[in-house]
Amino acid sequence: MTCPNCKDSADFVGYRPKTIVCLVGDTRLSRPYYHCDHCGAGHFPWDRMLRLSAHLTPGAQEVSTLAGIMESFGKAAHWSLRKLAGLRLSESTVERTTEESGDRLGTLQEQGVVFGPKVVWKWNEDAQGKTCAYVSVDATGIMMQDADGGKADGRMVYVGMVYNPQPRAPQDEKLSTPCDNVRYLAGLYTLEELGLQMRRQAGQVGMDVAEQWIALTDGGNGLEEFMDVNFPLAVKILDFRHASEYLADLAKKYRPAEAEELSASWCHIMKHEGGAAILKVLQGLDRKKMTKEARAEHDKALNYIGKNLQRMDYPEYLRRGWQIASGAVESACKTVVNQRLCMGGMRWGEEGSDGVSHLRALYRSDADQWDAYWAKAA
Repeated sequence: MTCPNCKDSADFVGYRPKTIVCLVGDTRLSRPYYHCDHCGAGHFPWDRMLRLSAHLTPGAQEVSTLAGIMESFGKAAHWSLRKLAGLRLSESTVERTTEESGDRLGTLQEQGVVFGPKVVWKWNEDAQGKTCAYVSVDATGIMMQDADGGKADGRMVYVGMVYNPQPRAPQDEKLSTPCDNVRYLAGLYTLEELGLQMRRQAGQVGMDVAEQWIALTDGGNGLEEFMDVNFPLAVKILDFRHASEYLADLAKKYRPAEAEELSASWCHIMKHEGGAAILKVLQGLDRKKMTKEARAEHDKALNYIGKNLQRMDYPEYLRRGWQIASGAVESACKTVVNQRLCMGGMRWGEEGSDGVSHLRALYRSDADQWDAYWAKAA
């Protein structure tokens, strides 16, 4: 046979036995072994034909990976896989299989692969009858360890999503609604890398068909520029809840005894009259009557609202039936990343956390994404 390593001729040496793990039990195979005298590499063509990873069949790889992204590798190996599939694997095998699957997924996505055929979502309509497509980005922290197993600085995992929330009536008090369709991405991306992949996902679900694009973020560093670059046609909306937190913090320092009522009053003004109205109210407060701590919170609120004023026309957004809270992506940070990577006492290496984040995002996306990936990867 031709050596896949150097393209010279590899000679048949003999048959070598191997036990492989599949979903119906362990199987003993005898595979032909070839050796290349030119480069010194040995090859088992059947291993590639059977798409084996170490000693696991594609089906066993998928099940092991699924268990590995649902709970700790140890519990997946010693309990879940044994109970659900009868697989007896070591913790290190589950960890290695999961992380290799995540690394392979990340590489394919980086190469521009989007899984499954292109589909055009049935985008929901707003109060004016326009179909709306939403995008959102947020970040969440995970604990890291260095190469020697010691503590290392934490890292931020970016979570991006393209989604199709259910319609919201203008008079509805809900700030956000559940999604009919969603595509997630998560990993140790730069914003530039994430933007490129999000545009691919948006293109595959027919975002260009939607009549209105809406981008929801919490005003984090670089996120407005991210939307300007990657989704320039979107109306950018500042997360209402995030803005409300600044008002609540100020109220606690300004009038502690009536902080709850004052905060609710300010939020009502911001929600029904807009950012400019609440900014005027805050500018009219008497700083002479504030403590040092209250003045600091006052400065924070004025600065935050002032910088984001162009994204705080909440009365208009509500009139059109749009979402005004980034609850969807905040929930994604918890369900996609934190539920697996932030379990008690966990610390991660860079490659492992990146790969598991990719897989968790795929798993939490529409169900066809997981199957499409494994159909390609297996």
